[in-house]
Amino acid sequence: MARCYILASMANVLQHQHQSMRSAYDMLKSLKEMFGEQNHAAKQTAMKALLNTKMAKGSSVRDHVLKMMSLMNELEVLGAVIDKESQVEMVLQTLPDSFQQFSLKYNMNKMDLSLVKLLNKLQAAESIIKQQAPVVAFNVEKASISKSKGDSGATNHIYTTLRGFRETRRLSENEVCIFQAN
Repeated sequence: MARCYILASMANVLQHQHQSMRSAYDMLKSLKEMFGEQNHAAKQTAMKALLNTKMAKGSSVRDHVLKMMSLMNELEVLGAVIDKESQVEMVLQTLPDSFQQFSLKYNMNKMDLSLVKLLNKLQAAESIIKQQAPVVAFNVEKASISKSKGDSGATNHIYTTLRGFRETRRLSENEVCIFQAN
């Protein structure tokens, strides 16, 4: 009976090749030999994508974790086995430094979270991080260089001016703002 179902679900070319086989086991073995290498290559590609994934600066933690979950699901479908604890650790390792405090808390408290609960906690942490990041306003105009008539050329006078704020942005956790004055 299984042999008939397998034959019915195949393309005509494959049906012709496999109809002379006596058992479903022989058919599955033959199909695995034909298509098994494609599965291995797909698994390698998905694993490479997972291991090279890092959360992009300024992107949403939700989008990033969902992408990681998708890659892990793809690997699972292809036969890879990654336990839930390792999946959570992999997600934590791909986060930017701004989530370092969260990772420290996770490890210190020995939290045991599913990926969905981790996602919820990371989203809450992201909103707190965004609220805490200092807003820095700055303006730098191009310097103008001029020579006075009596100047021998040995020194240049550089004039810079600040005329209101033109750009603002948030500093990341490890950035430092330095002001220099004469």
